Amino acid sequence: MMRRIYPNTPALLVILTLLLPLLGSGQKKVDGTSEGSDKREFFEPSLKAQSVDQTVQELREEIHLIQNEMDRMRIQLREFDDLSAPRIRKEIKRLINFPEKISEITLKNGTVVQGRIISEDLDKIVVQTNIGTLAIVQENIKELKPYDRLHADVTMKGEFEDQRHADSRVFIGQINNKGMRRADFVRIRFRLHDKRTNIVAQDSSFISGEPHTFYSGVVSESSLSPGESSIFRVEVKLPAGVEAKNISYVTYKVLFDEFN
Repeated sequence: MMRRIYPNTPALLVILTLLLPLLGSGQKKVDGTSEGSDKREFFEPSLKAQSVDQTVQELREEIHLIQNEMDRMRIQLREFDDLSAPRIRKEIKRLINFPEKISEITLKNGTVVQGRIISEDLDKIVVQTNIGTLAIVQENIKELKPYDRLHADVTMKGEFEDQRHADSRVFIGQINNKGMRRADFVRIRFRLHDKRTNIVAQDSSFISGEPHTFYSGVVSESSLSPGESSIFRVEVKLPAGVEAKNISYVTYKVLFDEFN
């Protein structure tokens, strides 16, 4: 019968005691760290955290690039509008009914005709007016010119009142602007004539109209807008030695200016 040989027990215990720590430290995890170890390995990240100032600077640069791109797009849009404007104006011109060109024809007998000239030759002209078509002989025409309707037309409205005194005449009435433009510094002038048509006395007065301030800073309180009316009062004093019975007739004239 064979006898097993056992090594010396005290020596075996000493060897095992020395080998156990080594065997335990040799077992590693898959990730390369030793199992049961609390030791942490630190590494420097590939992307460093940026400072606040650097981040703000980068955002400002991006905003600046966006603003430059927007400015470039505005310029392109403006150039496109400039190129397309003539075509758009042409289309609008087709749609808008512009006023017709009106002419003013003064005849030798004093008659004034306003209308659109349809045809013209050496003998006559044909004019389209508000009352129909007129054929006017060239020999009867004194003056032909374009008629600008954008003007003030201030006239007397109805009859004026004539108050007769021993030393003066007072005229009260109303005027109206029938034109298409504002009249400025509107005044009425009256003249007194004797039987020989000589002017015995005259005077004028501004109307009490609406105030208007011009670009020069001058203020007018006697302006009259289109379609508006105003009352006037003009007193004409008789010169010394002239009696009221010597006045044969009266004439008047409406005076005004046109300013922008």
